[in-house]
Amino acid sequence: MASAKTKEFEIYSDLTITTTAGNTVLDLSDYVDVADNEVFALDEWDVVLNPTDTWPTTETELIIQMADSNISDFVSHADRTSIGVGRLLLNNTTEAGRTLFSQFDLAHDDTGQPTLIVSKNLWVRTDAVGNTPNSLSIRLRGKIVKPSAKDYMALVLTQTGNLA
Repeated sequence: MASAKTKEFEIYSDLTITTTAGNTVLDLSDYVDVADNEVFALDEWDVVLNPTDTWPTTETELIIQMADSNISDFVSHADRTSIGVGRLLLNNTTEAGRTLFSQFDLAHDDTGQPTLIVSKNLWVRTDAVGNTPNSLSIRLRGKIVKPSAKDYMALVLTQTGNLA
């Protein structure tokens, strides 16, 4: 379906998370040439607390959703625009010690292939409940691929919500 243009690589970006939900734009135009029908094949993603930040003093939950359009609210993961959803729970109780629970999911198709992103931007919507960490990073792992012209058009129609 698609020929690889690069080997797998990682993209890192800082995220700003507050107790008011908001979006961060991840610009992929340095990596993907949309005019040449290239797409980013996303294999894996996660969000990490940077080592420069202190561990929250109370339980903190981070809600994260990655989308291929500028969503103004969190949407169902079944929605076409949702590429990935994630939650991080940071706990600092004396009984449990410092614990981290994370759940990240991508919108893979049923063949287990990477999620193909036909866009020069990704939007990451975030919200925090509890203390707000100051320094988080998102990591995307994937490669640039070039689908055939027919496959590329099918992806564009699917991701823009049009019917073929």
